[in-house]
Amino acid sequence: MSKHVDPSPYQNEESHEKLMAAFKEYFKANQDWQSKGTRRAGENMRYWLAQIRIIAKDRRVHVQQYRVYLDQKKANQKAREQDDE
Repeated sequence: MSKHVDPSPYQNEESHEKLMAAFKEYFKANQDWQSKGTRRAGENMRYWLAQIRIIAKDRRVHVQQYRVYLDQKKANQKAREQDDE
């Protein structure tokens, strides 16, 4: 994590790592499906697509929560600056 990024409970790199791992598994499953074309290979590929959707939805929530956190932090800082004047 870089120095300028504010650490918060909403900045969750775990969900990013899960998403990247699911993409890797999907890529493998897709290659398998393209080479074999079996029903099982297709089911496995669809499974990983569903996992990507689930993880991406969770990641999206974390990003939104982080934005709200930053907005609140900025508003609090602005209020403190106005109180100091």
